[in-house]
Amino acid sequence: MLGIAALLYRLLVVQFYKENGGFFMFIFLVMFAIVDPGQVVIYHAGLMQLILSSVIGMALGMAAWLFYAYKCLAFVHRNLEKEENSFLINLQAFSVKRQLLLLFGCQFILYLPVLIYAGFTIGIGLRTGQLNSVAILVVYLILITIAAIYLYYRKLNSYHTASINFTIKLPFRIGFVKPAVVYPVFYILYERKLAWLALKVFSFFIFYLVFILHEGNFSLAYFRLLFLIVTITHSMVVYFSFEFTEKQLAFTRNLPIARTNRFLSYLLTSVLILFPEFCWMISYTGSILSLPDMLLTFSAGIGQLLLLASVLYLPGMQQQRFTWVACFVYFASAILLPSGISIIILSELLLALLIFYRSYYRFELNTSGS
Repeated sequence: MLGIAALLYRLLVVQFYKENGGFFMFIFLVMFAIVDPGQVVIYHAGLMQLILSSVIGMALGMAAWLFYAYKCLAFVHRNLEKEENSFLINLQAFSVKRQLLLLFGCQFILYLPVLIYAGFTIGIGLRTGQLNSVAILVVYLILITIAAIYLYYRKLNSYHTASINFTIKLPFRIGFVKPAVVYPVFYILYERKLAWLALKVFSFFIFYLVFILHEGNFSLAYFRLLFLIVTITHSMVVYFSFEFTEKQLAFTRNLPIARTNRFLSYLLTSVLILFPEFCWMISYTGSILSLPDMLLTFSAGIGQLLLLASVLYLPGMQQQRFTWVACFVYFASAILLPSGISIIILSELLLALLIFYRSYYRFELNTSGS
C-alpha cells in the first residue's frame, strides 16, 4: 500500500509541482513579493477578511480555488491517459476504499496550497465570530475534494475516457463571418474558455483591489506593476493562440502573407485578449487615471504579449521553458519600470520585432525538419 502511494505521489504530485513551477512563482509574486514585507500579514489578513465579509470577495476566492482544483483535475486526468502510465489500471484490483484513500492522499497534497490559505481564512473567521461564512467555506472545500476524488476514481476505473470539457451552449448563434485574423481569439473563447474566464476573474480582482479597495491611496507605479502581472499571467493564452496558429492554421504559411502582416495579426490578438482590461481601465480614466497614463500602461501590457508571442518562435521553446521566460520578462519589466514606462514599451517592441523577423522562417525550417 505504501509503495503504491509513493508511486502515485511521484507520478502525479511531484510531476504536477514540477510542471507548474512558473505558475507558483507567479502566485508567490502576486501574493507576497509585491507587498511591503512589513505589511504582508496585514495585507493577507485584509484579503481573508474580504473573503469572509463580502459576497464579491467570497465569490472571487471560491472562483480562484475552483480554478486551481480544475487545474489539478485536468493534470491528473491527462497523466492517467498517458500510455506509459497505463499500468495504473492494476489499481482496480484494490478495494474501492483503498482506491479512494490513495486518491484522497494525492488530492490532499495537490490541493495543499489552497487548503493552507483557506485554513488561515477559516481560523480568522472563527476568531471573529463569522460562523456562517466559515460554514460556507468548509462545505465548499469538502465538496470540491469529494468531487475531485470521485472524478479521479471514475477515470482510474475507465468509466469514461473522454477528456474534461467545459461546455457552454449559447441560446443564439453568432451569424457574422469571422475574419481569419481573429480565428485564434475565437479558438481561445471556444476551446480555452475556462482559462480565459479564470484570467478575467483574476484581472477583476486586481482592478477591484486597486481602484475600489485602495482608491484613496492610488499609486500609478504600483498599479503599473500589478497590471504587468495581469498581462504576464495571460502568457498561457498567448501560448494557446500560438499553438493554434502553427498547428491548426499551419497551411497559412504557404499563403503570400508578409511577416509584417503576420506580426500585426499577433498585435490584434493581443489587443483583443486584453480588451476587457482596457474597458475597465477606461471606466476609471478621468477620475483616477489620466488618459495618457492609461494608454501608456495598456501599451506596455500589449508589448509584453507581443514579445512573448515572438519568443515562441525561438528554437526549442517548449511550454515549460516559455513559462520561465515569461517570468524573466516580468522581472525585467519591473526593474525597468522606474526608468519610465516609455522605455519598457520601446524595449518590448524592438525585441519583439527583432526576434519575430529573425526567427519566423527559421521556425518553419525547424518544424518541417522535425
